[in-house]
Amino acid sequence: MRGKIKFYLLCVVMALMIPGVHAFAGTAADPGDPAYPVKKFSPDTSDVVYKIRDSVLAYFSPLSGRVEDIGDGIVRVRLEGEMHIKKGMRFSVYRESKPFYHPVTNELLGYTEDPVGKIGVNAAEVSDGLYDCTIIKGDIRAGDKVRITSSRIKLAFFQDRKSDWALSEAFYGALRDSGRFEILEAYTADYEPDTLSRLAEDLGAEAFLMFSTPVEGERKFLNLKLYWAEDATLFGELNEAAGHNIAGTFAPDEEFISSTLTETEPRGSYDLAGGRLIASGDVDGDGIKELVISDGNDIRIYRLKDELLELWFIKGSPAANHISLDVLDANNNGIAEIFVTSLETISDEIRMSSFVIEYDPSEGYRKIRDNMPYFLRVNGKTLLMQKFNRNEIFSGAVYEGEWDDGHYQPEKPLNLPAGVNIYGFTFVDWKNEGQTHLMTFDDSGYLYLYDEGENLKWKSDKSYGPFPFSFEMNSGSMDDPEAKWFVRGRLISVETKSGQEVVVLNRKPAVRLMPGLGSWEAEVYCLRWNGGDTMSEKLIVSNVFGAITDYLVEGKKIFLIAGSNLSAFFEKILSGEFSRGSILYYYNLPR
Repeated sequence: MRGKIKFYLLCVVMALMIPGVHAFAGTAADPGDPAYPVKKFSPDTSDVVYKIRDSVLAYFSPLSGRVEDIGDGIVRVRLEGEMHIKKGMRFSVYRESKPFYHPVTNELLGYTEDPVGKIGVNAAEVSDGLYDCTIIKGDIRAGDKVRITSSRIKLAFFQDRKSDWALSEAFYGALRDSGRFEILEAYTADYEPDTLSRLAEDLGAEAFLMFSTPVEGERKFLNLKLYWAEDATLFGELNEAAGHNIAGTFAPDEEFISSTLTETEPRGSYDLAGGRLIASGDVDGDGIKELVISDGNDIRIYRLKDELLELWFIKGSPAANHISLDVLDANNNGIAEIFVTSLETISDEIRMSSFVIEYDPSEGYRKIRDNMPYFLRVNGKTLLMQKFNRNEIFSGAVYEGEWDDGHYQPEKPLNLPAGVNIYGFTFVDWKNEGQTHLMTFDDSGYLYLYDEGENLKWKSDKSYGPFPFSFEMNSGSMDDPEAKWFVRGRLISVETKSGQEVVVLNRKPAVRLMPGLGSWEAEVYCLRWNGGDTMSEKLIVSNVFGAITDYLVEGKKIFLIAGSNLSAFFEKILSGEFSRGSILYYYNLPR
């Protein structure tokens, strides 16, 4: 069968719902009267976000003027119109060159301008209508024109890995929606100004900023440092106390249903070069669990202690689209394998090309199985396999997979209710009494609970939101020639003293639009069945804004993968690049 597979990400829908960008050009903006309006989103945080945003804009107010004279290394400039000058501003300098004429009348129309250098403002004070500036580069002469362009400025955006992601995204969105900047991003291993300067210049940026959210005392601050890309000169630093109710937080006065999961520790977040799927396990045999993250094509291995350290980068096929990722030591050799379900499009031919990666001390990470025509999933300590079929997609039974003579083989079929496929279900023993139930999603996000006899015991009265990944393929059916299938989200069973509970992620429309984060938010719930038709639902985490594409419960932590800076994320999806540039977002859950 030929045809193109179509992937749908939840964040695409979110990005489409972000308001259009407004661009303005003209005289300089008065810092007290923003000329670049954006929609406000939260009364107690908007003031500080917009205050810092407007302070940044003030350094790039469109201005023009002329060099009056030069003496003792000082360039004296007269500017036109109303203006608000800041120390550290830089002007490009131009000189009139060749005349150009009307092609028919031969009338003089003007002169071309050649760039000859750049100057920087020494002080915001004016003397006799003139501002003192310093030559940054070039041969500057009296009569030269100076200008800060009204076109969009290329600005590189970097943020500290420990910064509050929601605050960063809110500020990023406000800055982007001003229309003044073309915001550029790149991954960086360190935050030295010289390093960032080189990256910014490689991106073609004129300036770059470094964003962080340090904590001083009991208050969190938004800190912003502005540098010129060409020489890493710091020309502005802004520091303002943050408002409240901006970041994702644990629900107040909430705890897990079980008394074994009670208080919470402060959450953290880390920038990722790319990510949409996450798993964990001891994948190098050193006795320590690593985080494994896929961006849909490539895989990265991380160690998380005080910092997130990238250990390995595994380059993938550009034709691949990873749709699930799991880790398990299925061959019992002490080194956990990485199981990747992957669809490939080669010459318009769609095929399942799942594979397994394992670490070898002498060779590093290598594929030990490739081109497997199966969906792969790990449920607890069991590998699951289900055949891929071009017409049915999920074909036949879901099997327990076993390692046998160098191969992963589907062995024992699971007895599952009709409509259940390999994704989006978990087994749960509510009271640790040996009575196992099955909880599963349907394609619409509703939950169903079945007993061991496949009898329906409970159905949720609400959907837990759309799934982030779905795809379309030609089904071969006349009735439904291009059917849509979903990769149902994870359900995770967790142990407590009184039995098991189920952790579930809920995606829902946000009450308010968050600039840079879109119109969706995520919540994490813990579910416990009390018998009959009653299911207790306890909110664990709330107000996590953004496109959460996968999550994981590992020991005392909940990890979430979220798309970062969704406007850029959306553009990259359209160009065929999936979640390049993401956030690893986690909560500590002490027992």
